[in-house]
Amino acid sequence: MNSKIIGIVILIIAIGGASAYFITKNDPVDTNSFSNQQISQNEKISLVINTINPPKSIDDLEKSYEIASTSGTGRTNLYVHWNQIEPEKGNFDWRVTDIMMKLNEKYNFKTTLFFSVINADRLGPFPAWMGNQALGETLEGETIRVLDSILSRYENIDYVIFAGDIDYHFQRASGSIPTYVEFFDDVYTEIKSKHPHVKIGNSMSLENILNKGMEPGGTFEMTPKLEMGDFIALSYKPTDTVGDINRTPQEAMNDLEKSLEIFPSHQLAFFEISWSTSDFVNGNSDNQAEFIKSSINFFEENESKIEFFTISRLFDKPKGSCVSQDIESIEGSGFSSNSFRLERVDEYVCNSGLIDTNENAKPAWVQLKTNIPK
Repeated sequence: MNSKIIGIVILIIAIGGASAYFITKNDPVDTNSFSNQQISQNEKISLVINTINPPKSIDDLEKSYEIASTSGTGRTNLYVHWNQIEPEKGNFDWRVTDIMMKLNEKYNFKTTLFFSVINADRLGPFPAWMGNQALGETLEGETIRVLDSILSRYENIDYVIFAGDIDYHFQRASGSIPTYVEFFDDVYTEIKSKHPHVKIGNSMSLENILNKGMEPGGTFEMTPKLEMGDFIALSYKPTDTVGDINRTPQEAMNDLEKSLEIFPSHQLAFFEISWSTSDFVNGNSDNQAEFIKSSINFFEENESKIEFFTISRLFDKPKGSCVSQDIESIEGSGFSSNSFRLERVDEYVCNSGLIDTNENAKPAWVQLKTNIPK
């Protein structure tokens, strides 16, 4: 199993799912308890807001928002899982998203919605009631229906990504790209007619594109086939195919510069960029700080071409908590086992925060706060 594919699944579960930890089926949610608070922030610079441990109360979650609001960032991601928000068809459970969106409003964060129709190597995940799905009219209609419901409820959402790291999906199924383009265009047209202020796109993994030669003129050219929507969102980690950091901060900046060359005719959005401080995957605090400083400078120099720029994430998490327990372990020796990659994913993701698990700010946190364009 590819480490990036694992990482995408983990990231969505670990960040998006953590907010639901303290809410049980019968818990009421009183969003009127949140008061408004306006802070001057840059809404094009985004930060993934998470907690160190699963929150046990709304206060635990709000503490992270209070800290994040001091950074000067003015945007964050909302990760919505279809099986959680619509466990039964037509029966929406808005309790978690209401809390997150009310906190976004209180702390003046614009919202980028991630809604998983494609999640790297697979379709979904979908609610059990949907059964097995394939790209086509049925999934198209359901996607339009649920996205319209979400966007009608939350006016603060102005960007939508409904397929993540599609380069991983289509590198294995390039023949189905035309089917997906038609699917995307139909959903896009319908949603834009109902919510014209919302911009819609997909995300791709920049390091995977470069590592696999998917860029124009590369050995496995594919990116020109995947250019659609209002923008192209990119995730980025400075890693090789097994999950170890193999770039210097300057080489990482060169990668970001290449993204402008790969997609010259499209607006870009950086959905999640990160640098781990785990020495297990060749990371350290100094390089993370340099990367954050340089990446913010890159944004400022190219702001007219960039819709938003997202740093992932606020806090580190405890070792062993960044790999979903749903991922099946494959036994074997060396690379025949996925334990090698899983261990690196956990180390990378758990140590990619700007503040450590003891709530001590890393040098990168200072660089973020210092260099955000006001």
